[in-house]
Amino acid sequence: MKGTNISQVPVQAVRFMKLAGIILVLFTIINYVLLLFTIKIGDPDWSLNFTTTIVEEGIVPILGIALMFCAYGFEEIIGLAPPQPKLKWDSLKFWVYLLSFFFGIIFLLIIPLHISNAVAVSNEAVEIANQTAKEEKETLAERLDEQQNVIGDMLRDKQKLESFTRKRQLSEEQIANLEKFKSNPNAFKVKVEEVRETLTKQIERKQQREIQKSQLSTFHSSIKIGLTSLLLASCYLTIGWSGFKGNKPRRVR
Repeated sequence: MKGTNISQVPVQAVRFMKLAGIILVLFTIINYVLLLFTIKIGDPDWSLNFTTTIVEEGIVPILGIALMFCAYGFEEIIGLAPPQPKLKWDSLKFWVYLLSFFFGIIFLLIIPLHISNAVAVSNEAVEIANQTAKEEKETLAERLDEQQNVIGDMLRDKQKLESFTRKRQLSEEQIANLEKFKSNPNAFKVKVEEVRETLTKQIERKQQREIQKSQLSTFHSSIKIGLTSLLLASCYLTIGWSGFKGNKPRRVR
């Protein structure tokens, strides 16, 4: 009984490892298929998220394949492996090698696709930043011109100016500036232009920060996902190639 129990342990371990490997591979394939149900053709944001998710989960099938081949290795060690026949389409190994080839090609194609999507998303973000900055500058110009006309009209009317200073409870410095602008309209125009220039520079700095953030994000995403996808493709293609190549019949000399 004791010997029987010992022999059953490695047999069960081999089965569980194969089952776990198959589940990991199927789990990833199901996730990939479900992602396709959210497809948005022509949307670079969706395409970017899609390729990113595909690559980030790409290691899971490799772990599943590794578990399956560990199981095959244990079968060899404990003497449970059957004689190695020619690789056939109805064997699990055949589909593992074929799936590895398929994944390898997919991850190679993802590299240029992801970079293209990342650039498209970055260009869209740059356009939004430029458009937002343009609108903010136009709004700023309208408000400054409006305020300039209102204050200029008030400076020309002594009664309005006195009423304004009483209602706002201005400081002595502010009252002195109003008196200065009243006596020297050019100084008032210079001050308005200084404010316009300061606020315009703030808008432009904000615009540049948004553009740089988008470009940096694109560079980081392209490098990270591109290199990861290349490594995954190399791994999958190596598995597929070694499997089919290793099962070719040898020529007898």
